[in-house]
Amino acid sequence: MTNTLFPEQKMLDDVLVALRRIVRSIDLHSKKLIQSHRLTIPQVVLLREIQRRGRVSLGDLARSASLSNATVTGIVDRLEARGLVRRERGDADRRQVFVEVAPAGAEAVKALPPLLQEDFVRKLEGLQKWEQAQILSSLERVAGFMDEGRTAAEPILVPHALTDTADDLGGGEGARSGAVKGKGPGAERGAGRPEEAVSGLRLHVARSLAEFPPGVDLEGLTRFLHESLKPYEDAPEDIERGILDALQAEGRPGGFLVIAEIEGALAGALVMQGTGMKGYVPENLLLFVAVAPERRGRSLGRLLIERAVRESEGNIKLHVEYDNPARRLYERIGFTSKYAEMRYVK
Repeated sequence: MTNTLFPEQKMLDDVLVALRRIVRSIDLHSKKLIQSHRLTIPQVVLLREIQRRGRVSLGDLARSASLSNATVTGIVDRLEARGLVRRERGDADRRQVFVEVAPAGAEAVKALPPLLQEDFVRKLEGLQKWEQAQILSSLERVAGFMDEGRTAAEPILVPHALTDTADDLGGGEGARSGAVKGKGPGAERGAGRPEEAVSGLRLHVARSLAEFPPGVDLEGLTRFLHESLKPYEDAPEDIERGILDALQAEGRPGGFLVIAEIEGALAGALVMQGTGMKGYVPENLLLFVAVAPERRGRSLGRLLIERAVRESEGNIKLHVEYDNPARRLYERIGFTSKYAEMRYVK
């Protein structure tokens, strides 16, 4: 009997099967590459792209590889740990990070086999140029179709899909991306105390260095934020300056920190600055918020932000990159994205 509702269903099923065959073949070849050279296909792709371009920023590298900034930074971290690439900060903008191939990386690239199976490469090279161009054009068109529904397609088509949960907060930094209304110092304090849902958790609100919990100092907190904010490249000196500015602002209202401890160990931190402004520019800037990697997945990021909202007088703004999964958490809490941030960099 003909399916009148979905006359093209068989064709769509055949397309899906063909795509899964391609993905499985690439996955098997990737596993062989890992066994022989201890490198994954994404690592090889980035390593070759870095070598081809010489010195490249992480943002440009992410765009050329069609990967998120966070994914590229994680891959570069692993390549750097093996001595295959090296990083350096930009001269004009210290927040901008550039990467280039190290001598060991150049040698590794020379020894790498083709990313696709040799039999496939041989057959592809045996085709006429117009046939090769036609195959490439069709694959690029299919890839474009998949990009339009990337979130839905990844769990089906990617063998080792990278998944994020918005409550596993990795990092955030302040600017004009969203705003939410605060309720004032101490508001709702003790009303249900949602942090009690996490065993052993204590949230400390500090409005001066003297109010830091025992065992936590400026240097240690700076180091914690620097490591926990990765893959975002905030320099330790910038983090320390932000903490001090939040606590020791001159000529404008000060800010505060929310420090999370679990059984006496530092588990998360949030830095809120006072802007001294009101209206279009909110009264507060959520500058940094991060949770220790081993403590993620327990809603600590949400608890830190919700506590900060209760402690804040007036509205709050923050900056978050579009591909940062923490953006979903901010939206669920109540932050909106009314304005587009633009910068003129000198």
